[in-house]
Amino acid sequence: MSIEKMKVAVVGCGSISSVYLDSIRKHFSILDVVACTDLDLARRDACAEKYGIRGLTFDEILADPEIEMVINLTTPAAHYPITKQALLAGKHVFSEKMIAVTLEEGKELCALADEKGLRLGVAPDTFLGGAIQTARYVMETGLIGEPLSFVASLNRDYGIFGELLPHLRMKGAGIAFDMGGYYLTALANFFGPAESVAAFSRCYNPERVDRRVTNRTFGEPYTLETENVVTASLRYKNGVLGTFHMNSDSILDETVLFEIYGTDGILYVGDPNMFDSKISVKKTKGETFEFPYTHGYTEQSRGIGAAEMAWAIRGNRPHRASKEMAYHVFEMLHGILRAAKEEQIVRLESTFEQPKALPAGFIGNGFWGPTEESALV
Repeated sequence: MSIEKMKVAVVGCGSISSVYLDSIRKHFSILDVVACTDLDLARRDACAEKYGIRGLTFDEILADPEIEMVINLTTPAAHYPITKQALLAGKHVFSEKMIAVTLEEGKELCALADEKGLRLGVAPDTFLGGAIQTARYVMETGLIGEPLSFVASLNRDYGIFGELLPHLRMKGAGIAFDMGGYYLTALANFFGPAESVAAFSRCYNPERVDRRVTNRTFGEPYTLETENVVTASLRYKNGVLGTFHMNSDSILDETVLFEIYGTDGILYVGDPNMFDSKISVKKTKGETFEFPYTHGYTEQSRGIGAAEMAWAIRGNRPHRASKEMAYHVFEMLHGILRAAKEEQIVRLESTFEQPKALPAGFIGNGFWGPTEESALV
C-alpha cells in the first residue's frame, strides 16, 4: 500500500538546516521538503537553490494548503512565535530544541496543538538513533539488572561557542538548555517521567569581551545571561536517582560522562548528542565490552523525529518525540534552575507516556534497502 508523502517547509536556513535537509533526502522518503524561508533572504534563496525547493515568505508557507508540516529550525527565542503561528494556520510542527523560552510559552503551545488537533514534535531526536535505542535495549533485556542510579555530565568551553553563535549566551539557551536536553531526553526515554529535582548553579564571569577576531563585535563587551555551571540531583518516578552536571566554562575539549549503574552491571552510554556513540557494558569482575548496535540510524540522522512524526500521523498513532515529553524535559531544566535559585527541592507537575522503543534489527542498508525507514512505520 502506498503511503502519501508529507509536504514540509523548513523555517530557518542556518547551519543546522543543511544537516536536516541532507539527512531527510538520504533517509526519510515520507518527508517531501518543498519550501524554505529565512529572515535573511540571501540565505533563504541559497538554500532553495541548493535543494531545488521554493524560497517563500513565512506567510506564503502558512497560506499554502499543500504544506502539512513546518520544521522550525530558528533560534530558541523564535521557537514560540513561529510554532504558534504555524499551529494557528493548521500546520503540524516539528521544532528544534527547546519548545520555547518560558514555561508559560511551552504550556500554551502544547494546549494550542491539542485544541487544533495538530501534532507538535520537539527535538532532540537523537534518542531515536542507534546508540540510545541500543542502550535502552541493553537495559530492557536485563543485562545490567535493575537500574538504580546514573551520572550524566558534560564539560566544554561555551565562551567560544557563545561568541560564534550569540544566541547560546542569551536567556533560554546556555549549556543547560542547549546541551542538557540531550541528556534529559535520553533519560526520559530510558526511565519515563521524573518526580523532583534539587540543584545548585552559578553564572561565572558574566561580564565578558568578544574574543573572536572574525566577529564584527570583536573587542566589544557583552553580558552572559545564563548559568554556566549547573549541578543537580534528579529523582525519577520509577525510583532511579541520578546526578546531572553541566559546565560550559572549562576547556574546549568536550568531556562526556554518561553512565547507568544497575544491580548486575554498568552501562556506558556515550554522548547522547550523537547517533553513533559507543555503547559498552561492564559485568561483575568482567572486562568492559562494547555492545553491538541493535538499531539503525547511526549516521547524523537529524530529522528522524520529524519523519517518525509524519509516519505516526499517517498511521494515526502517537509519535515518539512528543510535545509532552519535550515539555517535561523543559520543566525539568527550569525546575533545576529554580531549585538552585531558591535552594529547595522542586517537584515537577508535568508527565508523559514513555515512548515505545523502535523495532530492533535495522542496523544497516543492505537487504533492508537504502533508507532503513521501515523501522519508523
